[in-house]
Amino acid sequence: MKRITALLLSILISISLVACSSTSATDNSDSSSTVKTESVAKDSSSASSNSSSSADSLSDSSSYSSQTTSVDSSSSQASKPKTAADAVKELVTATVTKEVDGDTLHVNFKGKDETIRMLLIDTPETHKPGTPVQPFGIKASAFAVGQMPVGTKIKLEIGKKGYERDKYGRLLAFIYLPNGQLYNEKIVRKGLARVAYIYPPNTQHLDKLNAAQNYAKNNKLGIWSINGYVTDSGFNTPKAAVKKKDTTTSSNNNSSNSSSQKSVAVTPKKSAPSNNNNANKPAASNSTSSTKPFENNPADDQEQSTQYRGKIKGNANTKIYHVPGGAYYDRTQDNIVWFNTEQDAINAGYRRSKR
Repeated sequence: MKRITALLLSILISISLVACSSTSATDNSDSSSTVKTESVAKDSSSASSNSSSSADSLSDSSSYSSQTTSVDSSSSQASKPKTAADAVKELVTATVTKEVDGDTLHVNFKGKDETIRMLLIDTPETHKPGTPVQPFGIKASAFAVGQMPVGTKIKLEIGKKGYERDKYGRLLAFIYLPNGQLYNEKIVRKGLARVAYIYPPNTQHLDKLNAAQNYAKNNKLGIWSINGYVTDSGFNTPKAAVKKKDTTTSSNNNSSNSSSQKSVAVTPKKSAPSNNNNANKPAASNSTSSTKPFENNPADDQEQSTQYRGKIKGNANTKIYHVPGGAYYDRTQDNIVWFNTEQDAINAGYRRSKR
């Protein structure tokens, strides 16, 4: 009996020890699990913190980059030239005193009169001796007057050092208008000038002018509207397009003088032929005689009182004077007499042109 009791106690003790061991293992497992969970949580929290810090860093970097780009963009826009004149450093100021034609003008520069020949362009002739007024020549001159009236302050980009003047002593330059636009380019784009006289080193705007010429040529503007008119050496003037000289008003004046003498009986006389200086006077004839239009003799052409050039222009043959802007002002080229005022012309026996 004692043995049985001892055996039972031994079994109970074993069972108790096993149970205690199992509980301890479970507690250790739970404790280990808890430690691991806390460690994972800490790692997760650290990773989250690092991620957040990295995100903040990226955000700050992006913000800085954006600000830098904005500043650079703003700086770029501020430094970008607004007009053609802004891109050129060496410009000088001059005041327009007289237009000659579309590619030549007079200016007051450094207190003296200078003739400016514009670089890289050529416009049709209106004043060249021995050359008739060419198509679009008057329009080119009018365009120059409209862009640069007398008194306008313009900017000059003078030719490179050592190449500032042509063989006639004229100052070579690119012209910039008060609004900063390059006049040389503008008149070419209008189809009133061709790109010409390309002599290095004064070729800095050649590409720009060639682009303007291609635009005018492709759109058949101005000089490009006449087939075969523009050549490499200049302008091939069609005979039908040559402008007639100012003879109409001369003829009308002679007819008027002849009509005013209808009541006077005149006996025709034989006399030597009169010279061209008297061609505008009525011939001694009866009231039915006709009057011939004035025909100029180039041998007696001359220009007088040139100190008033650009003001009132008189024709010594027809005794008619023209004012700037008149229809025949630029066309009149024979025996010119300049006057300071209209009254001076009237006092000299001239009358104003009807157009």
